[in-house]
Amino acid sequence: MSRTENSLRNIKFTLVFRLLRTVVTFFTRKVFVMVLTQDYLGLDGIFSNILSMLSLTELGIGSAISYSLYKPLAENDREQTAALMRLFGRAYRLIGIAVALLGCALAPFLSKLIRDIPEISHIYVIYILFVLNSALSYLSGYKQSLLIADQRQYLTAACNNALTVICHLAQALLLWITRNYFVYLAVQIGMTLLENVILSFWTHRLYPYIATTPSSPLKGSARKEIMRNTKAMLAHKVGGIVVLGTDQLLISYFIGAAAVGIYSNYFMVTSSLNGLYALLFSSVTASIGNLGVTSDCGRVLSVFRKINFAAGWLYGFTAISLGVLLNPFIELWVGADYLFEQKIVWLMVLNFYLYGMRQAVLTFRDAMGLYWYERHKPIVEMTVNMVVSVVLAVPFGVAGIFIGTIISTISTCFWVEPLVLHKYGLHSSVWPYYKEYLVNSLITLLTFSVVWQVCVALPGQGVLLFLAKLAVCVAGGNTGYLLFYCRREEFHYFVKMFVFLLNRMLGNRWIK
Repeated sequence: MSRTENSLRNIKFTLVFRLLRTVVTFFTRKVFVMVLTQDYLGLDGIFSNILSMLSLTELGIGSAISYSLYKPLAENDREQTAALMRLFGRAYRLIGIAVALLGCALAPFLSKLIRDIPEISHIYVIYILFVLNSALSYLSGYKQSLLIADQRQYLTAACNNALTVICHLAQALLLWITRNYFVYLAVQIGMTLLENVILSFWTHRLYPYIATTPSSPLKGSARKEIMRNTKAMLAHKVGGIVVLGTDQLLISYFIGAAAVGIYSNYFMVTSSLNGLYALLFSSVTASIGNLGVTSDCGRVLSVFRKINFAAGWLYGFTAISLGVLLNPFIELWVGADYLFEQKIVWLMVLNFYLYGMRQAVLTFRDAMGLYWYERHKPIVEMTVNMVVSVVLAVPFGVAGIFIGTIISTISTCFWVEPLVLHKYGLHSSVWPYYKEYLVNSLITLLTFSVVWQVCVALPGQGVLLFLAKLAVCVAGGNTGYLLFYCRREEFHYFVKMFVFLLNRMLGNRWIK
């Protein structure tokens, strides 16, 4: 199977499994809200955030080694691939142990991290179960990096998403029957162990030479390159986790656990969309990595512009829809008691848009291993985010925390990341990128203004009103981009790709 066909398979499997997973996840959350109190919802979000902070112990090793796998896999260098995977395995086993130890060490300080800590029995036992689940994920989860680097992400997508669907259905059923949160967590831990077993089986079956190849040191400068990228990725990990992963902790500290419970529902919606879209981009990361080592800069730049165009349309349209539909959806899903003010929702949507507009740049940066050149950016981003969020949290509450994230993104990521990519990876001027960003943002803002006014004027209530607004968002949101982009080369490229894939699907099914 060609690498192009592998990429298409990755995207197809990613869409199918992720969409099914998203539907089941939302159903499970609905059962969670019906059975347990808002305090449990807040606690679930806070503990998940704490464990995401502990993933700092990974130090960026995974990304650094994954990048190093592209070349030996492309050249069928089995000895180097096996040496890298042995290094990967040793590192991740140590990381799992470190997560377990650090997580347990933080247990006595939970009351300092959570304002008005909920009166839930066995709260420390619940926390330890979260720590255990996180530590177990490192046992053999690193093996999915080999599958992804070799453009077999459809296997990891099938495994992760199918097990998540089974896990959430089992959690919903058992939670409804037993009303016991510990059973809910036990199912999650069991599925983590099962995923480790399945990933180990696949990698041993597809790459048996990893176990049989005699142990040997890494060739050439591979070890030095991994250490260099790991040092750079450490800063990226710290900055990324502080900026994206501390909102719930700050809300918990300044406002309380109940507010975290409300925010966690919004976060589930935006993170589900980000997860779906991120998988689409990561499905082509290995292809880009291969392209970077086998093609000229002109071709790489052309591919980047196409992916950036797709990201701008996708995230712009989604931001428009979220700005209109997020509160009505939350109300229909879990009830009016779990709503934020509309201005806070718009700040969350703006954060979503700013993050999404970085995806093309981040995909190419990861594929090309350019972490070192922007190693100082995450530290500045993290500092700005924490200072502004803490200062604004007191007078503005939840809104102030989101404003801090927005300011830190605009003051650092917005200009540093594309500058580094164009200078060291694409070897071209960055100004066309900034111009494209500005144009897309103006189109998004203008289209949102029109769609919002139309939706506000719609009559009705409940599900029918929501569906009417959804129709306006789909039609109006895409029409805005179509009017401005219909003459673009990138637009015609994706139209041709869509027609080709549609003809191929219909031909395979009916023409025969």
